[in-house]
Amino acid sequence: MTSSVTRPTAKDVLGVPALPPARATVAVNRLRDRLLRLHRRLAPPPVQVLESLFGLLDHRVLVALCEAGVPDALEHRMSTAELARRTGADADTLERLVRFASTRGWLRVDRRGGVRPTAVTAFLRRDHPGGWRAWVDFAGGADVVGAVQLLSASSDADPFATSNGHGFFEWMALHPERGGAFDGAMEAGARMHGLVLAKALRWHPPESVCDVGGGTGTLLATLLDLVPGLTGTVLDLPAVVGRAVEHERLTAVAGDAFEAVPSGFHTYLLVNVVHDWGDDDAARILASVALAADRGARIVIVEAEATAYAPSPASASHRRSSWPRSHAAVVSARRTR
Repeated sequence: MTSSVTRPTAKDVLGVPALPPARATVAVNRLRDRLLRLHRRLAPPPVQVLESLFGLLDHRVLVALCEAGVPDALEHRMSTAELARRTGADADTLERLVRFASTRGWLRVDRRGGVRPTAVTAFLRRDHPGGWRAWVDFAGGADVVGAVQLLSASSDADPFATSNGHGFFEWMALHPERGGAFDGAMEAGARMHGLVLAKALRWHPPESVCDVGGGTGTLLATLLDLVPGLTGTVLDLPAVVGRAVEHERLTAVAGDAFEAVPSGFHTYLLVNVVHDWGDDDAARILASVALAADRGARIVIVEAEATAYAPSPASASHRRSSWPRSHAAVVSARRTR
């Protein structure tokens, strides 16, 4: 096991002072969706086409800036030349990238040309407790980028396997550095889910929780920290739980949810698990959990809200429901829900 995560806060994980009420979150998300729809519809069709095509620059520029170490070096206002010296980047190229980044809010360029960090800059640093930088490391990898380039409406082949010679999870197991980047990305989201579940559900310690397909246990460790008296078990494949975080009330169990799930728990969690599988496989997992659950146990399934709206690339940071499906289209040939 690896060392335990520090107890997260809403400020660390989401950049907000406290988690808002569920109804407020739903209302704000709906408002943002409507505003983004309006933003897109106000543009003429050719502009919408161009915005969609050049949205790929968002990905590449963000990855390039992080690879150069810009978020980590930008601790206070400085000139582009000073930032280039600190990072070893080409000054002219960096200036163009920085100005593009300022239009996205990743950093700020003032009227005198000085570069300043923003709240987003902090979340892109490697030492930020939220861990969201791992998403850049993961999504910026050549394996993921290569799979995206092979997306095609004329084939149902697995883009990731076609590009890399192995399926997604097999590839990650064979390449520990990339598997670690994927783990880190999942852990960032897990901290968020742990915060939300601690507040959204009623817990009655002493109570036991089994996180099915819970990865390295970061979600469960977060939940245990926030709800004293809970005990938990994370179930995942042997290679995954071998990297599980340490927590005095957490047990990591190697196994396969298709075959069997540990019995006797008060609550079973399946967080962002079901959408990864087609109908038959999803039914097998749920049947395993139902078989393990005693009478009176609860099964909690957490998935992204499905909406028909897919925002423009210019507002890619606002995607809520499009990510799981678009990600699955890249990393797997399986049908997702």
